[in-house]
Amino acid sequence: MVPPDAPSIPALIRMARLPFLPGGILLFFFGVLCAAWNGAAVQIDLLLLPLLVLLTGQASVSFSNDYFDRQSDRKGMQTPLSGGSGVLLVRPDLAGAARRIALLLIAVSVLSAAVCVVFTAIPPVFFPFAVAGALTGWYYTAPPLSLAYRGMGEAATMTAFGLFMPGAGYIAAAGELNAGFAVIMLPLLCLGLFFILTVELPDLECDRAVEKWTYVARNGRKNAYRLIASTAAAGSGLFLAGAAVSLIYPAIAAASLLPLAVGIAGLRSPDHRGNAIAAAKLNMAALKAFLLLSCIALAVSLL
Repeated sequence: MVPPDAPSIPALIRMARLPFLPGGILLFFFGVLCAAWNGAAVQIDLLLLPLLVLLTGQASVSFSNDYFDRQSDRKGMQTPLSGGSGVLLVRPDLAGAARRIALLLIAVSVLSAAVCVVFTAIPPVFFPFAVAGALTGWYYTAPPLSLAYRGMGEAATMTAFGLFMPGAGYIAAAGELNAGFAVIMLPLLCLGLFFILTVELPDLECDRAVEKWTYVARNGRKNAYRLIASTAAAGSGLFLAGAAVSLIYPAIAAASLLPLAVGIAGLRSPDHRGNAIAAAKLNMAALKAFLLLSCIALAVSLL
């Protein structure tokens, strides 16, 4: 927790939630490596600006979520995976700065996307793609849409996880989103649902109190555990089907069994917050392991 007298700059850095950025990097390079495995000639120098587009857009969400959730976060309890950074609970004077930084990061993301298409070989489709991703992140909690509060946060996160993040890497490497991307996008959308349900698990009580109608708040943890296991099974099934017909590198399908295993194990979790936090940590570790192992396996296969 940030002390009330903490200097502003360290507090703002904490608000960026930097430990979450490696997940976006892994998804970006998952898209790059899948494009290369499908035959794209990857130019390393063309990856840096698109990666900047993704990271600034992702970081902006941390600031905007903290800003727009600052009242609801007071009724909850911060965990390593949910509840925001906790900075604005003890430093409410930084709320305006958080909103300005979120908008600045979106501006940097969008301008970087424009530079990509004007001054590099990145195709024009990348610009509206980046703008759509930035707007999805902003309106996840920002009014008037406030997607997370209206039962649409899961769809927004699935889209970010399965389309925008890996898609940015795929476009940067392949110059387009083709059928090869569609094959990996579908199971990644499933894992995007696995991700957001995992994040929602510890916050059921708080979300209900502030009428933030996530899936878990509407349907309870037991149903969420069932859906987490089901969506992991769907993701693995799609990866395995793609590997069976040589559209997906087989090691990816094998790695996808990790989220499936912990998703199934979660079915036995008791329905209270302490166990939900433990299950969420395990789910997230399995998801990160899947992405890391898949990227390593793809990179080795391309040597």
